[in-house]
Parts: sequence; structure tokens; C-alpha cells
Amino acid sequence: MEKQKIYFIYMPSPMLGRSVMQGVGGLGLFSNIFGIYTEDDYISALNSELERRKLNWTVQMDDTESDIEKIMEQKIKLLVCAPGLKYQFYKGGFNKEYIIYLSMMEFANKIVDPVINRIRILENEEKT
Repeated sequence: MEKQKIYFIYMPSPMLGRSVMQGVGGLGLFSNIFGIYTEDDYISALNSELERRKLNWTVQMDDTESDIEKIMEQKIKLLVCAPGLKYQFYKGGFNKEYIIYLSMMEFANKIVDPVINRIRILENEEKT
């Protein structure tokens, strides 16, 4: 059975005036240089927890530049947004019940419980 996909959104949706350097907290490419919390760290922690719990899900970094149309075409089931994107990510027709907005505390400490809890809810909905 194919794994369900989770996309980690780390950049604001495309808009006029958005800098390529923007990312989590506006740091983007600079976050890796200074060793500040990185998207890769959170994704790795989440993937490890998914494997540990033997959940049929996988998480990957968004490769669409936050283009909701492209995301929906790929049949992504769940979106996890980095801190600061609650009002900067254009969700279009994507069901808001399947979007998780991380707090800075959850992101920095790699707290994956909100994602795991939402997966459990989704799996229970599919069974009914």
C-alpha cells in the first residue's frame, strides 16, 4: 500500500515582493548558515516518529514553492506549516482541517504530537 503524503510548507505563498530568502521566520537560507532551527530537523524527527509508530505516512519538504494548485494535483493528504505562515500561506480550496500550523515552540523542539494526533483523526475518519 502506498504511503500517505505529508508536505512540510516552509515558505510563504508566492506573492508580489516576496524575497527568495524568506522562509521560517523570514530567515530562509540564512537559518542553515547560523544553525537556527531547520526544516530538515523537524522533517527528520517527524519521519522517525512515523516509522517508530509504523504509520503508513511520509513527510517531505514542499517542492512547489507553496503553490496550492500544484500541491492539490499531487493528492497530498496533510500539510504542516512552519511557524509564521498562518496568514502567509494561501490555502485556496485545500480543506483547512488538513492543515497544521506549528508554533515556534513545537517547531524548535521538534514536537510532532500535533501531526501524529491529526493522522490518528484522519485514519479514524477513513475507517467510518
